[in-house]
Amino acid sequence: MFDGYLAWLLLPLGVALGLAWARGRPAAGAKPSSREDTLAGLNSLANDNADQAITALSRAADAEPAAELQLTLGALFRKRGEIDRAIQLHEAVMARRDLPRKIADAARIELAQDFLKAGLLDRAESLLQGMDGSSPQLAGALDLLLDLYEQARDWSQAIETARRLQAVKGQGATVRLAQYSCELADGALHRGALADAGRHLQSAVEFNPECVRASLAQAALAERGEDWAGAIKAYWRAMQQDGRFFSEVAAAMERCYSARGDVRGYGQFLDEAETALAESAAPALFKARWLQAQGQDLRGYFAEHLARSPSRQGMLLWLEGSGAADDAPPPWLQTLCESLKKSLQTRPRYACTACGLQPSLLFWQCPKCKRWETVVPLEERL
Repeated sequence: MFDGYLAWLLLPLGVALGLAWARGRPAAGAKPSSREDTLAGLNSLANDNADQAITALSRAADAEPAAELQLTLGALFRKRGEIDRAIQLHEAVMARRDLPRKIADAARIELAQDFLKAGLLDRAESLLQGMDGSSPQLAGALDLLLDLYEQARDWSQAIETARRLQAVKGQGATVRLAQYSCELADGALHRGALADAGRHLQSAVEFNPECVRASLAQAALAERGEDWAGAIKAYWRAMQQDGRFFSEVAAAMERCYSARGDVRGYGQFLDEAETALAESAAPALFKARWLQAQGQDLRGYFAEHLARSPSRQGMLLWLEGSGAADDAPPPWLQTLCESLKKSLQTRPRYACTACGLQPSLLFWQCPKCKRWETVVPLEERL
């Protein structure tokens, strides 16, 4: 996460060093070629040529072992996957006793990133927790600690660290805090500790009242306890928080209303959802299926909606409904319906609004960009 950031953060230090050498003021004992090597390395960095940058900066660091150059070079080694060399360089910088605090803290963070990349979580955690509370780079260390605890799935420590980061940055961390509480609730559910799960979910709602995941989980917990009224209320809340999750909610709502013996209630829910989500075609699709299940002719209702928001799901529903009255649907209709079904099986169901990943499952943390609450249901349109 911080590889590129810290490399470019240290780049001005290297530039200043290179300019000083270029003006004929090399550091004491520096070899004449070190300033040319530094400038060549910086030029390669600017042109995003890591191999040439490493070669030039390695020569410069050998000639004049400046801490700034060693940090930048170590970051480049890590970026290229040479973790052992990065650790060796950064440990050498950490061992120096004459470093300004800013450089010593930067070395600590760089070495922690090396350990994280190598999977040495305990050593990275020890380094980051040892960061002085008054350090200007404390926020960077806490960010890395959060990444570490997410990787280790240590959600209690993640909550504590997110709170510290929130205080240091002065920025809200409500989304992450709510998601960490939901993760704790999931763990409690797997252990069968329903009361603990409910408590963690309530914490999630307190952290972020707009957390869809918490609402869905509370609804599922109520449904598990056959609290149909509580489940319906929580599912309603999830849909109101983010209408894109209507498709996740609708089937569960049908189960709950059916368990209560309230068929009319589910129909009313679909009517209200259709009004509230006027830009979405999903409520009309669910209502058309429900009408069909009730033995009603869906064509009179569905024709207008299909013309306004055509989709493969809608076309399949229309064709199957149109052929329902025939004793033997024509072969072309059967073939077309089968083709539509196969194409729907392979369509992406979700999408990350941050990086564009289209997974087939709902992830609350995107597997690619690692952001929380960015993966949402994808509505299919033609």
